[in-house]
Amino acid sequence: MERKSFKIFNKRQEPIRGDVCIPDMNKRYPVVIICHGFKGFKDWGFFPFLSEVLCKKGFIVVKFNFSGSGIGEDLQNFTELDKFASNTYSKELEDLEKVIDELEKGNVCGRSAYLDRIGLLGHSRGGGISILKSAFDKRVQALVTWSAISHVERQSFLDVLPQWKRQKYFDIVNMRTNQMMRLNLDIVDDFEKYGETKLNILKSTAKLNVPYLIIHGDKDESVPSIEARELYDHSNQSRSRLEMIAGATHTYGVVHPFQGPTPQFKKAMNLTIEWFNNWLK
Repeated sequence: MERKSFKIFNKRQEPIRGDVCIPDMNKRYPVVIICHGFKGFKDWGFFPFLSEVLCKKGFIVVKFNFSGSGIGEDLQNFTELDKFASNTYSKELEDLEKVIDELEKGNVCGRSAYLDRIGLLGHSRGGGISILKSAFDKRVQALVTWSAISHVERQSFLDVLPQWKRQKYFDIVNMRTNQMMRLNLDIVDDFEKYGETKLNILKSTAKLNVPYLIIHGDKDESVPSIEARELYDHSNQSRSRLEMIAGATHTYGVVHPFQGPTPQFKKAMNLTIEWFNNWLK
């Protein structure tokens, strides 16, 4: 098993920092690209453990920080709050496209990847981004989401929207780090402009032509489990499956720093491995 880091640049010349785990440089493997969620990052909690397990199961695993994640060069701390403040769904879609483009060019893992066997695994907002991407990018051949959002207009956003527009920003607290994290109007402009078109997650789910596994916890405190059912109801149910995990929270009981896998996380992970084994190998 070999691990490599990479840094590529989006069209705004902002860095996208990532890493890749390759089972054996002398062989070729299908690829799983992991997309983190809002206030998440590639090395949060379960992502490194999950990446290593998937790699041991015979997948090249790519994980990266969205350019607007807020995580800086040290890969652990929110030191780029200006980028976080101006991040949007559209920018995250562009970042994911750049990662896939660079993968195709051999700039992420050389020539070890089967480029016709790419899967996406997205958590929370990263799940929504993965759906939007999979619906329109034929390079994606399989999809799994964990705790995915079903619409970009979050109720927590809408509840404060008048104040947000009035003062042109809104501050949220990161409960883990106790940092105040500002959001400018960029994301509001983004979902108001594109929420019914390129950012409509449910319409994109209906257009999916790839095998799609929806995993959600019935105790999710951040994204209600009804959103998973919405995704399933809008999907092509001959190629999709909904797995509701009893007792699972938004992060399947896992915390950061990682303190080991929980039963709920193990179930989500094993379902994911089975899905990618069936559809990418």
